[in-house]
Amino acid sequence: MTGRRIADLAALAASLLLAGCWGSSTDVRVSHDTDRVSRQVVDKTVEVFRETCRPLFDAHAADVRSIRAIASDESGTEPRRRGWGVHLDVFVELRSSPTTLTGPIDGEARYLMGGGARPGLVAFTPTAAALCGFAPPAGRDQVFVSLPILTSLLPRLRLEPTRAQREWWADELELAMRGDYQSQRNVAWCRYDGCDGVEPIDDVASCAWRMVIAAAKDPRSDASDAGNLDFYCGKALTAADRAEAAARAGGLFAKIYGKPMPK
Repeated sequence: MTGRRIADLAALAASLLLAGCWGSSTDVRVSHDTDRVSRQVVDKTVEVFRETCRPLFDAHAADVRSIRAIASDESGTEPRRRGWGVHLDVFVELRSSPTTLTGPIDGEARYLMGGGARPGLVAFTPTAAALCGFAPPAGRDQVFVSLPILTSLLPRLRLEPTRAQREWWADELELAMRGDYQSQRNVAWCRYDGCDGVEPIDDVASCAWRMVIAAAKDPRSDASDAGNLDFYCGKALTAADRAEAAARAGGLFAKIYGKPMPK
């Protein structure tokens, strides 16, 4: 290739870059992984994200390396907890040395959007919240923003537990109230996750069971129980929620073990 040809190609590349033809770091790369909504609906949901999280695309644009979004109906814990069927996961990768943010900064920020009875957007970390100009409530890491428009865009999750699933839940709850360690862990998880709709999600109840497990000190208990207590009671609840959970835990412990719960 001649020197003149190389120079022409370099000039063309520079002009394309300056014109923005190669895209921007704040362009959203979208994966459409569901046939329950059209690509048009997905693109509109992305626009709702842009409007809701405007500072990400303006004030913080210089710190963004890439943005990708995945439209899916995969039933993970987070969308299931919120009753979201089709949902949009958004991942923002930041540059190594951000200049528009202060304090502890994560390298990636994650968001989740869904419709149904409680439509909105979740920013999962303080970094994700800050990029959108939000601040987490006292004692929490996450921010939820209500977005009623998503009800008409993203279908809700429909759960219909089978008879076998309901019977399993009834058995687990009975065993948990008898003091069975693994059943208590299962009940704590299902109060957080919903377990295919066998029980309404109740974060305070989930924390209360984690407190019971920690206080019971079953020989099979391990470090994961302390970690669960920290996450499901510490990071998922406010101080008022934790106080209510402690009161519920005291009542559960007394019923199960016939004595007051240790302090």
